[in-house]
Amino acid sequence: MVINDVKYKRPKKGMISLYAAIAGLLIGFTYLYISNFKTVNTLITFHNPKVQYKTYSVAFGDDMPEEYVNKVKDSVSEMVFNKKPRFEFVDGSADIKIEATKQADNDVEIGETLVPVGHMYSLKTSTSDEDIKNMHVYVLDDIYISFLKSQYDIDAQKLESADDLTAKMAENDSNVGLISYSDIDYRMKVLKVGEKYYLDDHSAGVTIKFYVSLKNTDDTLGLNILTKNIDFGSEATSPADLLKLNMTGVVAISRDLGAKINATKDPDYPAKYLGSFLADADLTHISNEVSFVDGCVVYGGMRFCARPEYIETLKASGVDIVELTGNHNNDYGSTANGNTINTYTSLGWKYFGGGLNNEDASKILYETVDNTTVAFIGYNWYDTTYKSGAIAWSDKPGANEYSEEKMAANIAEAKANADVVIVDFQFQECYCYPDGDVIYPICYKPLANPDQEGVFRKAIDLGATIVIGTQAHQPQTYELYGDGVIFYGLGNLYFDQDIWIGTRQGLVLTHYFDNGEYINTKITPIYMDSSLQPDFATEAQGDQLLELLKTARDSM
Repeated sequence: MVINDVKYKRPKKGMISLYAAIAGLLIGFTYLYISNFKTVNTLITFHNPKVQYKTYSVAFGDDMPEEYVNKVKDSVSEMVFNKKPRFEFVDGSADIKIEATKQADNDVEIGETLVPVGHMYSLKTSTSDEDIKNMHVYVLDDIYISFLKSQYDIDAQKLESADDLTAKMAENDSNVGLISYSDIDYRMKVLKVGEKYYLDDHSAGVTIKFYVSLKNTDDTLGLNILTKNIDFGSEATSPADLLKLNMTGVVAISRDLGAKINATKDPDYPAKYLGSFLADADLTHISNEVSFVDGCVVYGGMRFCARPEYIETLKASGVDIVELTGNHNNDYGSTANGNTINTYTSLGWKYFGGGLNNEDASKILYETVDNTTVAFIGYNWYDTTYKSGAIAWSDKPGANEYSEEKMAANIAEAKANADVVIVDFQFQECYCYPDGDVIYPICYKPLANPDQEGVFRKAIDLGATIVIGTQAHQPQTYELYGDGVIFYGLGNLYFDQDIWIGTRQGLVLTHYFDNGEYINTKITPIYMDSSLQPDFATEAQGDQLLELLKTARDSM
């Protein structure tokens, strides 16, 4: 071949491969070199030699507390390129200045968000800036006191520890804490601000404000880099980095609920209002106690089944984990139950508290998300005691059999392999339902005979973090106990019991975990009317339920 009178010799295939390899190495090294830049902005320097990497000088106002000065420095100290820091901190004249007092309208606002909290038992679920001004406010760091006074006209009092704060909030619902993220624990109730909730949205709180402005430069690049990288510590973990787990009560898509689905020809009919909410979590749990059966006749009686298409309701609810402790999964026989369990597996869903045989049913489920491992253990206490055919055998699917010795061994194993241990029980239901809207308080507290309180507390004594009763067709109270928390009953999620007020009420629990630590639980009251489509409880319905649960807890 001749090109422009120059003879061209085609390279051999081996040389082509060599050239390609060299090119690949150069691209790889280039990528690695670029990836070591601390910010996207430094890429400009690499690609355009005319743009020089600049070190910006930063000064602090006299009103800037030393603690926050140090937090700023720590946030950006590792931003270095070719041994040149992105920022240097000076006294006096500087490119950028950070102050606690606003100087001009175009100052950039940054800050630390303090989280409003009450006691876990508090009947108060939300607040506002105006609300907080009329409450008794407590903090755990006196650095916040002057800022809250100057910026919000809030008088705050410092307490020494989270224990002191928890005790103070337990005295009165008008006592509220404003604390940093790192001080939240499971004994507290994180309060919504308007419709926002801090663990889902870090703007839901009271912000300690600081102001950043350009002084000896008009270069906004440095200001943007600085403000985007400052971490004051209250938002050490973004909401996206938390493990969010939704846990729900009884699911039995049968009888009148099945008839509703058939009439509407809408398989995800029950999930109309709550489906997307339930699905908005890293893990979503349900306790389903009815098998999906071809040819199922859903009407009447106490023998339950669900048509195969009804599983669309569970899909619409974002199900990841199915608890199998229920006592009706074998109503249509072992084959139907086994096929249903295999269907869960084919959909990628995990299960616990039951299985294809007693060995499978006894397994602990471990789920790891965002550096947190949660162990799920489930037992059918009721059928272990009363033998109605729900327990798994060596050759038959069913629920996990309960014994205290077995539970002790399971929890010990789970604690050795997980950060958090959750134990669920199918216990005995409360059958004292009066007609209509009559409130029957006894069903809101643990059953005295048999000793529900003793069984559930024993799980905490053995090392469980969270204990939940998923059997109860109406909500039961909850309590802090030992080093954990107990929710005695969550009520129904998807079922047809709309006759009694207790069975129309329910609870959804949203647990939050951060790098192996149990942070908090959000309790969401739900309510179901004759449409059999559970929805978020109204404020009045939610207040009524929380008051009933409080009364039940006080009478334990």
